[in-house]
Amino acid sequence: MAADRGERLVREVVRVTHRGLGLDELREQFDGVVRGFVPWDVAAWSTTDPATLLFTSCVLSGRAEDPDAEARLFDSEFRVPDVNTFADLARSNPPVGTLHAATGGRLDRSARWRTILGPIGVTDEIRAAFLDGSSCWGTLVAYRMGGAPFTPDDVALLARIGPLVADGLRRAMLHTAADHAVDAVASPGIAIVEPDGTLGDVTPQAQRWLADIAEEDTVPSVFRAVAAAARSAADGAGDRPAHARLARRGGGWILVHGSVLTSSGRVAVILEAATENHLSDVLVRAYGLTPREREITELVLRGASTDAIAKALFISAYTVQDHVKSILAKAEIPSRRDLVAALYGRHYAPLTAAGAIPSPYGWYLGA
Repeated sequence: MAADRGERLVREVVRVTHRGLGLDELREQFDGVVRGFVPWDVAAWSTTDPATLLFTSCVLSGRAEDPDAEARLFDSEFRVPDVNTFADLARSNPPVGTLHAATGGRLDRSARWRTILGPIGVTDEIRAAFLDGSSCWGTLVAYRMGGAPFTPDDVALLARIGPLVADGLRRAMLHTAADHAVDAVASPGIAIVEPDGTLGDVTPQAQRWLADIAEEDTVPSVFRAVAAAARSAADGAGDRPAHARLARRGGGWILVHGSVLTSSGRVAVILEAATENHLSDVLVRAYGLTPREREITELVLRGASTDAIAKALFISAYTVQDHVKSILAKAEIPSRRDLVAALYGRHYAPLTAAGAIPSPYGWYLGA
C-alpha cells in the first residue's frame, strides 16, 4: 500500500511540473497535491540559491503572513545551532527530517521550537531540501498544530519526490527567465512544438541554440521525444521529468526541457546551456573577494566545516582559516555564523522583499 501511495504521489507531482505553471502557482499546486498524502496545517515552500542555500522567495499556505515570526525564524536558521537546519539536511540522506524524530520526542530540545514554534501551537515540523544532484533549488517546512507527529513514511514520501520538486521549481524559473531574456547571450530560449511535431513560434534565443544542434529548417528528433514525454507526464501517465541533454557543435552541452502549454497538446521546449551554479558575482564585487575566497564563501554558506573545505579544495585547514579571516575582515563581519545571516540580510532579503525573481542559475534575474 505504501508503494502504491508513493507511485501515485510521484505521478501527481510530475503531472504538475509539466503544466507550464508560474513559480508561485506551481508551489500552490505542489502544496495541494502533497498535503493530500502527507497532511499538515501550515507550510512554507521556498526557492533557494543553490550556491549558498539562502532563500530567494517563499509561498506560505495555511496561515497569514507574519513578518515578525518569519524574521525570527530566518535569524534562528542562520545564527542559532539547532536540529534539521537546511544546511545539514542538504548534506543528509535523505534530505528530509522531522522535529519529533530529531529531538527524540523532546521538542523543547530545539531552540526554534522553544522560542517560536511552541508558543504558536506547533506539535511537529517536517523539513525537506529539494535537490537535483548536488544543487538545492528549494525547501519545504510544514507544521502540524496537533494530532500525531509526522511518520517515517511521511519522510520517505517527501524524499522520493524531492528531485522531482527540484526539477519543477527550476523548470518554472527557466520559463520566467526565457520570458524576460535578461541576457541576450546566456538566456534560455523557448521553441513551441505543435501536436503534429512541427515547430511553431521560436524565440531568438532558441534559434541561437537550435543553430548549435541542428541543420536549418529541421526539427531535432529530441524535440519530438521531449514533447511526447511532456504530454505523457502532464496526463499523469509518466513518472519522469521530460528533459534531455545533447552535445553542441562548438563543444559543451545543451539541456532541453519540455512542458505542456495547453490541453491542445502544444509543448514549450526550453533550451539552455549546461552551466554550473556559482555564488553571484555581486558578492565578489561588494567585498572584493578573490576567486579562492569566493569558493570558500560558498562552502561556508553551505555549512561545510574547516576540515571539509580543506579536503574539497585540496588545501590545508590553516590556509582555510586564513582565507576565512580575510573574508570576514572584508565583509566586516565578526564570525562565520554571522557571515550567513549578514549576507542574507544585506543582499538576499531586500531583493526577496522587493519581489525580485529567482534565477534558474542562482541569485535573481536582472539583479
